[in-house]
Amino acid sequence: MPSYGDLVATIFEQTLACQDPSSLESKARKNGRYAPFGPHIPGENGAYPTTDVAMEALTQLADRVRANDPAMHAAIDRDQMRLLASRVVGKLLPELSQESEPGRHWPMIREHLMSQARSIGQSITHYVPVWLFLAQDCAPFSIGPVRFIRREDWLGAITARRGKESSWMPGVRVLWAGRRLKGGSWLAGIRASVRAFAKAPVHPSAWAHAFTAARRHSEPKDTFHARTIARQIRTDQWIACVEVDGFEREESRRRGLLATRVALDTIRLVLDGTHRRLVSTAADSVVPFSVERLSQVAGEDLAHGWRINRPGVSGAPGLAQSIVDASRPVFDAAGICLAASATLSPIHPCPKLAEKWFNAAHWFGRACLADVDFVAVVMLVIALDVLCGGREERGILELVCRLTDTPASTPVLPDGTKLGQLVKRGYKLRSEVAHGSILAVHQSLDGERAQLESLAAAAIAEYAVELQKYSQSGGADDRDAFLASLPQMQT
Repeated sequence: MPSYGDLVATIFEQTLACQDPSSLESKARKNGRYAPFGPHIPGENGAYPTTDVAMEALTQLADRVRANDPAMHAAIDRDQMRLLASRVVGKLLPELSQESEPGRHWPMIREHLMSQARSIGQSITHYVPVWLFLAQDCAPFSIGPVRFIRREDWLGAITARRGKESSWMPGVRVLWAGRRLKGGSWLAGIRASVRAFAKAPVHPSAWAHAFTAARRHSEPKDTFHARTIARQIRTDQWIACVEVDGFEREESRRRGLLATRVALDTIRLVLDGTHRRLVSTAADSVVPFSVERLSQVAGEDLAHGWRINRPGVSGAPGLAQSIVDASRPVFDAAGICLAASATLSPIHPCPKLAEKWFNAAHWFGRACLADVDFVAVVMLVIALDVLCGGREERGILELVCRLTDTPASTPVLPDGTKLGQLVKRGYKLRSEVAHGSILAVHQSLDGERAQLESLAAAAIAEYAVELQKYSQSGGADDRDAFLASLPQMQT
């Protein structure tokens, strides 16, 4: 494996050669090897042409630096680290060319790269629109670092974080109230229409488009921002506010969205089966009004139909608040596990066990949103297997029995199916689907899916609560030690 010094030497030599028009590397670029542009390293005043060999060395350099520093590996996305390394190298190339001792090249790069990488982390609050409760009077609530607020409270949260109100906020309030904002300059629109007429005198649609575009572009900046922001949040959506600390912007955004999804997965644990798939982020959601059918029978006209596919949980007044109040122990316990995703500092006393819960909850949530049953079945069993630490069918059964203090011989379905039989049947179905023993694309597995959803929801929720008790009592961060702390398995 090449050393850091070897990688830097490759980058420097290949890039330096490309600056010489007579070099083989430079001629290879001009002769079409990298048509039409080729790789470049960004510099202070433009970019330096280089080769694929140099870019591969630069990639290896960035990846190894990131992999060898756990904090940096967590804080910076892989692609952002590569970009940062290329910028540092490009900035230093003039200095490297002046340094007569090649052995000094890597220390020079390392000093700047490590300094910038470690200072790149920020404290960022991400706002994620979510489908949660519809037409419900429910107070804001939190699950770990994720706080759910109603749309009408969102502008206040932004103001509190900034320390003053933003100039675009009055425009957003006007639009949310159903009124219109004053448009841009009519004069700018007319001038643009005249120019369009001169270019295309027989195309009225081009005149109208030019008028509309020019008038919109002449709007004040605050009006433009108000329109953009107002249309991103629907009337019936909530906002998930997630504060992520210590990560570069792209990694921070990814973690904020992930934390929001797992917080919603936690809410799914306490909802009825029919409501679980109605909870989602706007990024996961389908269009509320969707075409359901476009079909045609031979000799007949096109048949078309639609349905309302509206996400969000609705019900009797007070439903949302009662769910939040009754689920507080689960939300509190889950929030401690979830908090680790939003900070570099370890928070949970048992981080490995907490991460198992986090991954299991995420698998559960993806299963709830799956559009076909057989995919959901596989994901649900994976969630249970992750939760028990990969001990497969026997491990799932033992963990569920201990968490719920339920003997394996207890009937859990109306047809008399026992808990042990349910786990065995679910794991067998997962194996048959995943290994191709049955091709389940055309099979109806809605019953099996609903049963496994209920089983997984109960296990994951109880795991969070029991883990909180276990960790607060000073338990070791070990799968078997945690299992031993639970009631003995009864057959």
